[in-house]
Amino acid sequence: MARNIVNIEEVSKAFDINPLLEKVSLGVSEGERIGIVGRNGCGKSTLMKIIAAVEPADSGRVTKSNSVNIGLLSQVDKEDPTATVGDVVLGNKEKHEWASDSSVREIFTGLFGGFDDHLFERNFASLSGGEKRRVSLAKLLIGDLDLILLDEPTNHLDVEGVAWLADHLNNRKSLAVLVITHDRWFLDAVTDHTWEVVNGKVEEYDGGYSAF
Repeated sequence: MARNIVNIEEVSKAFDINPLLEKVSLGVSEGERIGIVGRNGCGKSTLMKIIAAVEPADSGRVTKSNSVNIGLLSQVDKEDPTATVGDVVLGNKEKHEWASDSSVREIFTGLFGGFDDHLFERNFASLSGGEKRRVSLAKLLIGDLDLILLDEPTNHLDVEGVAWLADHLNNRKSLAVLVITHDRWFLDAVTDHTWEVVNGKVEEYDGGYSAF
């Protein structure tokens, strides 16, 4: 049985007087693939940020298993604008540490349609909005993570890029994924469970979007 890596217990969150989440309790297991659906403004992104510990809950708690690493692809760019693409994606790794790493090349080829060493030297702030999102996504996919939280990951990807991302995630069986997207094909291709955020609660369903 897959180990539980994150627990959400009695979590509530409101903005002003509007409750988004009311005593929500959920769990995420290793390798689980969950699509989060619901109307705009219902609290999908807020739930994801609380799980990622970038936004606090008003009450309740989120606990994770020892040594579990979580990454979030947000719709808001928070990278250092003075950093290079290499700084963002690879941190302090020397070039020789990743230059021969086939997974790095495969990820950048899938997201950018090719691999160019010079991309790593470009200033992050000089990139277009779509390029920044793809770089941030590459950072998550290259990182040593147990759970990735993807908020609209298919934005700025072409059809080939979306298909590549679905295949890449499906080939990484132990990686847990939570995803918010309006791309119904992507939800069906990647997820096997659905969380519907509605009226402050989260309803759980087996299957991807079509089953939901």
